[in-house]
Amino acid sequence: MKKKLKYIILALVIAFFTISIVDKTMQNDTFFYIPIGERIVKTHVIDGIDHWSFHENLRFTYPGWICNVIMYLLYSSFGFTGIYITTAIISGLIGISIFVSLLRHKNGLILSFIMSIIAIYISQGTFAARNQIFSFLIFELEILCLNGLLERGKRRYFWLLLVLAFLLVNFHDTVYPLFFVMLMPYIAEIILTKIFKLENSDKFKNSNFTNKKYLIILIVLAILIGFLTPIFGTAYTNLVYCMSGVSTNFIQELKPLNFTSFMPIMVITFITFSIVGFTKTKINIKDLLFVLGFILFSLVTKRNVFFLTLIGIIFFTNIITEFINTYIDEKDQVLKKLEKSTVFIMVICSFTAIVSIRLLSKNLVKEYVHDLTYPKDATDWILNNTDYENMRIFTSFNWGSYLELNGIKVFLDSRSGMYTVQENPNCTVLADWIDVTSGKFHYERIFEKYNITHVLLDKDEIINNYISEDKNYEAIYGDNLFVLYERKSNK
Repeated sequence: MKKKLKYIILALVIAFFTISIVDKTMQNDTFFYIPIGERIVKTHVIDGIDHWSFHENLRFTYPGWICNVIMYLLYSSFGFTGIYITTAIISGLIGISIFVSLLRHKNGLILSFIMSIIAIYISQGTFAARNQIFSFLIFELEILCLNGLLERGKRRYFWLLLVLAFLLVNFHDTVYPLFFVMLMPYIAEIILTKIFKLENSDKFKNSNFTNKKYLIILIVLAILIGFLTPIFGTAYTNLVYCMSGVSTNFIQELKPLNFTSFMPIMVITFITFSIVGFTKTKINIKDLLFVLGFILFSLVTKRNVFFLTLIGIIFFTNIITEFINTYIDEKDQVLKKLEKSTVFIMVICSFTAIVSIRLLSKNLVKEYVHDLTYPKDATDWILNNTDYENMRIFTSFNWGSYLELNGIKVFLDSRSGMYTVQENPNCTVLADWIDVTSGKFHYERIFEKYNITHVLLDKDEIINNYISEDKNYEAIYGDNLFVLYERKSNK
């Protein structure tokens, strides 16, 4: 089997494996993307104001407006099926990008395949219909383009990097500062190599970058591109809003790591320090800085672990390859020998494909909207039996967006930053919701503040035990999971 054909087959298998672990069930963010995109398409206006909660004049920065438009167009034409298929395709492209990047960094074919599969499996929680799916693809392509510009000397990649910067700032401007973070290890290696003459070092290699001046030009132009958003300057403020305020205390992906999330970090840290500290392996500074940087970044929140496993894995694999090459002659390396075996290639492809088919078959039987998570029947009842356009309904952070998808304005949804004082001065909606649902304050105090007319609750919520006994509230709808109350004092 020809080498190029092996590359293509392995890349397609990786894409199929990635597609197989994409969760078919929609997440709460996807639901509010659709009405936001609908408004943009129909009005051709991005005004910086929220139109989906019943709170007035809240500032909303439309951080992923292109993603919102795409999700709406897919939903309006093909329903959730269109969104799911598109998400699967983009996820597959991420898998292929990791594999290609590993190969471009001169890692072996089999090692690149194995590390790609490991990275994708560990990171499966990120493959969902959210703007992060676009941003991770852009980051993977950024690494490929930096390799092409600096290590392969191809200047055309400079222009592609500018295009990627523009796409990132409009697909997911919250993470736009990380576009510059990806450049820092390259700049650091250039500076440190010049200062410390690393070509004579026993521990570090000189990458011999070309087109170095283009990095400075890229940074300057990318800073300017960061202002090419509908709401001026949000690319440099939204990340700060996201990582501050009360939302970081209860949003799972913004919380500190648990043991499961910490395991990949422990393994990568142990292997990296073992190779660097106790072997004769010479590595590139950029590889070490990328790995250490993403390790530290991952310690902040669970979500950041995906940067280590999807992007840092490339540079971690570079270190492993240098270690293998240091101690084993290339002609004696088992993985190198297996690359030439057509039988072995077919075996690992067949095994991965079988696993992928099993994962995909289990995934395809899932519903797009999970009945146990979202109030589907309650929402239908509200639409058919209430004056929902004049309703001020108290909703949950976790599923308020599902009501917004159906045209019902809500108290709260999962756009957590918008409901905090960091983004909207004097707005304490998120903090008030936490206080009510945790029992810190009596619910009537908050309901009176916002003139709440109806309350939609999960029956297992603590405050439901109290409201169900409160004579000021009448249960007008109920099913096995949710209950809708009308607040009598607001009739």
